[in-house]
Amino acid sequence: MVELKRAKWADWADYIRSLDDPAKNHEKPEALDDIVVLDISSRSMAGCYCSSLLSELGAETIRIEPPGGDLSRTYSPNGMMHQGTGLAYLQEGRNKYHITLNLEKPEGRDILRTLVGNADVLIETYPAGTMDDWGIGYEELSKINPGLIFTSITAFGQFGRESARKQYDYDNVSQARSGIQYGTGEVLPEGKTPAEVPYAVPTKAGPWIAWATSGTFAALGILAALHHRNMTGEGQALDVSTAEAYERFHDYALHWYADQGVLNERFGSLDTALWLYGFYPTKDGGVFLGGLRLEMWQAFVDIIGKWDEWGAGSWTTLAPFMKKDWQLKYQAMIDAETSKYTSGELTRMSIEYAKSGRLAPITPTVAEIVSPWKAMHDENWRDRGMFTPVQDPVYGSVICAQAQWKATETPPRTKWVCRPVGYDNGFVYLKYLGYGPVALKELEAKGVI
Repeated sequence: MVELKRAKWADWADYIRSLDDPAKNHEKPEALDDIVVLDISSRSMAGCYCSSLLSELGAETIRIEPPGGDLSRTYSPNGMMHQGTGLAYLQEGRNKYHITLNLEKPEGRDILRTLVGNADVLIETYPAGTMDDWGIGYEELSKINPGLIFTSITAFGQFGRESARKQYDYDNVSQARSGIQYGTGEVLPEGKTPAEVPYAVPTKAGPWIAWATSGTFAALGILAALHHRNMTGEGQALDVSTAEAYERFHDYALHWYADQGVLNERFGSLDTALWLYGFYPTKDGGVFLGGLRLEMWQAFVDIIGKWDEWGAGSWTTLAPFMKKDWQLKYQAMIDAETSKYTSGELTRMSIEYAKSGRLAPITPTVAEIVSPWKAMHDENWRDRGMFTPVQDPVYGSVICAQAQWKATETPPRTKWVCRPVGYDNGFVYLKYLGYGPVALKELEAKGVI
């Protein structure tokens, strides 16, 4: 009888799961549990996203909204609200204490100055100069707290020709101004106009992608600034422009234009830097096909039975397939072939080819394009705890995307989903300012909280 040996990867999987299983996160310390963050971001999910990342790492994050709540609470498909809160805000309200404070009133700004004395980080998304006009900009607040990390996320940055426009930061404005949206979308067929082919126009990326980008870079900058402060005792101001942050993802397109004067035009799901690399239709939806080596592209051609007809055996380099005209030609040919199969059939064909195909074990990558429902029910992500429901005392059982990385010692985590407007006024104002119920009622009557 043959003794079957357990694969090494399986042993590693068991070992690393024992160290970083999200189900055990509550047993471990938090990396930023001694850091206090004030998030006074307004109308922008970039600030909320930034503070979400820090709060997942354990920072005591105090979300400060105007009385009645911030506009970002209303961002939701079809205006749908869950217990008065929009679905987008439910995703980014995690782990934060929520208080109200009217910064348009002098007394409200005085209260913020006091809170800043107890804080490590402040995140704001008002148009450049607004905080300074209110007397609570970096220059003044750094006098109160020299170690403060003052983080501004804006549309055009704190300086530059357009910084004085007083325009709030909009995700789609940043997508458009970054230059990336210009190259995103389907190809406009030669000789056609957008009126004739209305789908062949610049296309926005997924929800809040530019905001998420600037929020992520801001969080990274905050962590670097905290490290610098640990060494020197110095705080600093961080200036993040959402459009600039998103521009970082131009990748090779910047060099292509700078070196060759070539604009990266819209090219659908194809990419002139890679082949085989794109999305293709199937009987029941679509798949992504990847073959970043010549042999993987040849293997795909072999799988669909076109080895001889397309002359795959004579190919010696991928270079010709990087050209737009070649890619468009083969895209049409591939579309006709993949449409004969279901997504599952193509996936299985690739797996079987790796076992016994002409070029085995080489095979192309095939991935089904799945719906959000299917992604949330995917056993791999469920096993990794990505969509484990959070049992929130206010909002009930809520499924939201969990922290995006695992860690063996100080893992990020979601402790609660969100809080209603001003939910933590009593706790926060008593803890940091000593205000009891009577003082809070007086402030509320004056419209300060």
